[in-house]
Amino acid sequence: MSAKAAAWISYAALLVMWPLPMLGLEGSFVPVARFLELALALSGLAIVEGTGGMVGLFLLVLWGHVLVYAGLLYGVVSLLRRLVLDGMPGGLRAVALVVFVAALLGWSTLGRPYDTQFHHSKAHASLLEIYR
Repeated sequence: MSAKAAAWISYAALLVMWPLPMLGLEGSFVPVARFLELALALSGLAIVEGTGGMVGLFLLVLWGHVLVYAGLLYGVVSLLRRLVLDGMPGGLRAVALVVFVAALLGWSTLGRPYDTQFHHSKAHASLLEIYR
């Protein structure tokens, strides 16, 4: 497996699973994909209802989180690619990627690392509950 492919797979896994804080809502931690999901839903509402008042402000906040965090994670993965993945043999790189994604998936589904006010039943949620 190439270092570039491993980096892209790692990046996609982090976008979907790694909890990041929502600025302005204390204690809220969700993945970038959840911010994107909320931003797209609110964008649909803004198209129908307009962007006046809190809709427009919250739309900017959500899209800002998506862009900043996606860029931040891309930078982290790019740095790790240069420092770690480029120096590994292809077979070891593939094993390391499987272990990383499996550990991240296990942690995010078996634990409750996400904390959000945008969830219908519980504040603390697992990966399966947050995208329900």
